[in-house]
Amino acid sequence: MIAKQYSLAALAVVLASSINFSVAVGATAPKKYSLPGRGSFQMTVPAGWGDELRQPPQALPPTIVFRAPQGKPFEVLVTPIWRARADIPASTENAMKQAVQKAAEGVKSQSVEKVIPIVEFSGSSGPGFYFSVTDKAPKPGEYKYMTQGMLKVSELTVTFTILTNDGQEQVTRDALGMLKSAVHVQP
Repeated sequence: MIAKQYSLAALAVVLASSINFSVAVGATAPKKYSLPGRGSFQMTVPAGWGDELRQPPQALPPTIVFRAPQGKPFEVLVTPIWRARADIPASTENAMKQAVQKAAEGVKSQSVEKVIPIVEFSGSSGPGFYFSVTDKAPKPGEYKYMTQGMLKVSELTVTFTILTNDGQEQVTRDALGMLKSAVHVQP
């Protein structure tokens, strides 16, 4: 239920594990994703993860989707968002934390957790916040666990959603590590 009810547009507005791989645990590779007219977004991605850049029309922020090319399915969605205009203030640490708290409150009725703590972490170029929940009634084909949050990467506000099932705790750890490595390379 949780996985079907989030939308990337709503996430952007509200927020402005072991898997069977044949690669060594901890193996990573740097990857760069083009941002229309804004340089590139770079992260150290776990080896073996498939990725797809979804670029909407009109030079809007893209969403990078990571999936397991084989084995148990998972999804990690990452959207680097920039200010629409120079006169719009950049997201503050407090505003990001409040947005993540609001998103957590929005899924509370569908989650097992009655109290959803907000976790603070530091990326390579800014602070971040996230929460993790368990869907109390996932339907077939849906994910049981969701970790969702925001991270400041230079001038970008990065939203992310990590969707997993039982036995995929390492996917969540790897995704958070990947996000912590994120940098914005200016044009």
